[in-house]
Amino acid sequence: MKSVLGIIIAFDNDNDLRELTEHRTVAAVQWGGRYRIVDFMLSNMVNSGIYRVGILMKDKYQSLIDHVGNAKDWDLSRKNSGVTILPPYSYSKKASPLVTGEYRGKIDALAGAVDFLQKNKADYVVIADGDIVANIPLDEVIERHEKSGADLTMVCTKKQKDSPFTTYVELNRKKEAVDIRVGDSNDGKCKHVSLGVYVMNRQYLIHMLSDCVTHNCIHFEREFLSRALIDGTVAGYLFNEYAIKIEDTADYFRSNMDMLDKDVRDEVFKRTRPILTRIKDEAPTYYGDEAEVDDCLIADGCRIEGHVENCVLFRDVEVEKGAVLKDCIIMEGGRILSEASLKHVVTDRNVVVRNGRTMMGDEDYPITIAKNSTI
Repeated sequence: MKSVLGIIIAFDNDNDLRELTEHRTVAAVQWGGRYRIVDFMLSNMVNSGIYRVGILMKDKYQSLIDHVGNAKDWDLSRKNSGVTILPPYSYSKKASPLVTGEYRGKIDALAGAVDFLQKNKADYVVIADGDIVANIPLDEVIERHEKSGADLTMVCTKKQKDSPFTTYVELNRKKEAVDIRVGDSNDGKCKHVSLGVYVMNRQYLIHMLSDCVTHNCIHFEREFLSRALIDGTVAGYLFNEYAIKIEDTADYFRSNMDMLDKDVRDEVFKRTRPILTRIKDEAPTYYGDEAEVDDCLIADGCRIEGHVENCVLFRDVEVEKGAVLKDCIIMEGGRILSEASLKHVVTDRNVVVRNGRTMMGDEDYPITIAKNSTI
């Protein structure tokens, strides 16, 4: 495979995760008991032989930096490659002539890092959003892009829902995009959605960024992709395995609950393409004599003495005697005290639910409790 540069867009544009993103970006949100959402795209790149990765950030990025660190857990702590953290306008206007002085979205972020793109003499660039839960064979996507001769290839999946944040795509029989719409499914015409993963030639990307900046384009999906569709060929790579973009709390809740299904887990967590994350050594979880646990994902370091059903529990969670959890996600450091009853609830880190408290949400609109709260 020719040399490839990966860029992960790890800041928020359009999403509604409410309390979960008050202190962090979607990419840094904890997921699945022991992961962060950004782990999926980092792992996808490493599994596909992409060892030069830039992570574009905008704000609320301390949590993400703490998690990625030197990226050794993803085998990206290397002498001549590895991860490059790209905060807002990492390069000055003098170094990057496309920097305009404003920071309005993906195009500005990519334009601000044009010097990074020019220094890395890769043949191709994979641009990916950091809010994707999927195990995508990017090496196959790149190979398909080379064979198609298209200017740009976008990874698509079947339409799952109507959303104002989603980019919808209509493909012809040749798997070429003929229509791209944002937040509008065109009354069912667009049968696929973009996963926010794009492959293109590096020089083509630099040219398109220059063209977009000179025309004051700021929205990647509406303007960059539209110009690519009008002026050239945009191919679609259909990914038919499990994939979801985390755009709101319902997506976050559903994606975690989906992992309770073994068939879904087997699609996402493959032995040949492992999802890597930062390793933390914890003691095994303790289950009390009266603990009742049914169909759950529970990380190390927990203490379970109550009733837990259809839940995802992160590290160091404590559920006291008499507490009942059903269809809940409890992040690291959560404390559910005796006689508390929760259903369809998502708690951020270090949340304490006091004795006897009762809370009930819905699978389409789960209750979310902010970090460090006491209820």
